[in-house]
Amino acid sequence: MAFHSQITDQLYVAAWPTGEDYDVLKELGVRLVINMDWVPADEKLNEPPLHVLTLTEIDTPLTPMKIENIWKGVGHAQEIFNEGGVVVVYCKGGVHRSVVMASCILISQGYSADEAMTRVKERRPVADPYTDHFKSRILKFEEEWNAKNSG
Repeated sequence: MAFHSQITDQLYVAAWPTGEDYDVLKELGVRLVINMDWVPADEKLNEPPLHVLTLTEIDTPLTPMKIENIWKGVGHAQEIFNEGGVVVVYCKGGVHRSVVMASCILISQGYSADEAMTRVKERRPVADPYTDHFKSRILKFEEEWNAKNSG
């Protein structure tokens, strides 16, 4: 299905999956669905073995994405990766909020912010991690991640 893009073996970015996409996600090995939108996920997406983590964000420069939400999403994604599972991150269009989260997840896996944004953009051409108010969140997370994990 065209609604999702594979970023790595264990990470996908998507535009608004519905209950009709449940079987596709399950077949991909998805265990965690990170909802970056303010609208609740389709209840079907929260049926085992899938689990939805909703991190409410609004796509506007007036309300920057919360770094706490990014840390929470990254932490949950790492747990799923350690278990061999797959994560899909989505927002309404799969262009901004989900792309920020995916980029930050890649940073937690050793990518630089620039490498992460490039990887996501290459794998999902509609992605736009470079809009200032989104890019600034990615760079801030990279700074915090490096400070926490150096030494």
